[in-house]
Amino acid sequence: MDGGPLYALQTELEQIYALAPAPDVTGFLLSDREQATALGGVAPDLDEAVLVLEEPGTMNLALFLDADVVELLAGHDVRTDNLGAWLLAAEGVSHFVCLVRRAQLDWPVTQLELELQGEIDKFLLVERLLATQGVRLPATALLRWLFDYPELRTSLDSQERWRYRLATRLARSYCRCLPPVCSEEARRRSLREFYRLAGAQKVQRIRNLTH
Repeated sequence: MDGGPLYALQTELEQIYALAPAPDVTGFLLSDREQATALGGVAPDLDEAVLVLEEPGTMNLALFLDADVVELLAGHDVRTDNLGAWLLAAEGVSHFVCLVRRAQLDWPVTQLELELQGEIDKFLLVERLLATQGVRLPATALLRWLFDYPELRTSLDSQERWRYRLATRLARSYCRCLPPVCSEEARRRSLREFYRLAGAQKVQRIRNLTH
């Protein structure tokens, strides 16, 4: 992955899904918590958020990542002590790319779809980051690592907790059914087709795969 860490994650997603390049996410980065709170009401226990301000005919975006998280991304290597930072960055960049694409197409997107796609993209990006370091975990191990023990913020309300748990469960099911890395063409085709589905279609596709 070349360039800054956030842009590298963005270009990786654009390559995976064969997307036209979006504006460089680095230009939308906000790491000042006070400023982010003033703009979007960022909770004290939240270290990543995409802030969206929609106006007639336009949409303004900012990706908030806490300054400590940004610092841990330096060097581009994934370690035990910075894995959490990479997961936050991957989720934030995933949300950014999805929102930009949907705005370009003038398609709606739900919070559930953003969370679902974000969880899938975390799996794919961590898998690729580790592979560039010569680390190849069995898919089953990576699935357990990322999805089986999700830690939810205590400030979430019941609706938010339900949405996050559902997104995690659906993402795990989808990633478990993906063609293996060695079947590159089938895997690429599956991912690109899925990405272009609407939110409800994605949920239905996963249910069809697992029943």
